[in-house]
Amino acid sequence: MSYYASLILKEAENENIPTKDFSREKANKEEVTKFIFNKNPILLFINGHGNETSLYGHKDNLLFSSDENLDLFKDRIIYVMACNAGAVFGKKVVENNNGCFIGYKYSFSFWTDKRWSTKPSNEILVSLIKGKSTINSYEKARKMMLNNMRKILKMEEKKELMAMNMMKVLWNNYEGQVIYGNEELKFVTDL
Repeated sequence: MSYYASLILKEAENENIPTKDFSREKANKEEVTKFIFNKNPILLFINGHGNETSLYGHKDNLLFSSDENLDLFKDRIIYVMACNAGAVFGKKVVENNNGCFIGYKYSFSFWTDKRWSTKPSNEILVSLIKGKSTINSYEKARKMMLNNMRKILKMEEKKELMAMNMMKVLWNNYEGQVIYGNEELKFVTDL
């Protein structure tokens, strides 16, 4: 997953948008919280592990919980690529504020195929970086998933191995992708 996250960092760099990467041991509660508090980023992308109420960083140490420090997320765009985070956590972080959460209420999975150059889950961030609204970014990723499912159906017709396994993964992500909060919010930089 970190490879696909690096593609987003490159996209942001191409758009002259500053980023901060919390990979490996830097992905801990203290460093990430301090950064959010001090730098006040508008867009947060959290890529890792989760459950219905919590997100985890390096070595599965707790980063965030739906029971504490939710003010850190107030009025921000938060995209979480982690299992089940959209079930409870995502709803809680946008309660009583103008923020938006995009994530997955089921287990998030992906299947790589060298024939396909884009990953629908990355499209959310690419669209946000290019100034699209949260709902437009969400919908664009869903359309990409549907297009990929059509390709997979053609693979199944040709009896290609693993086509239906790929379909199950993509369908689960499609059904599990959620958006809560301000659907018209846009990522705008001061550049």
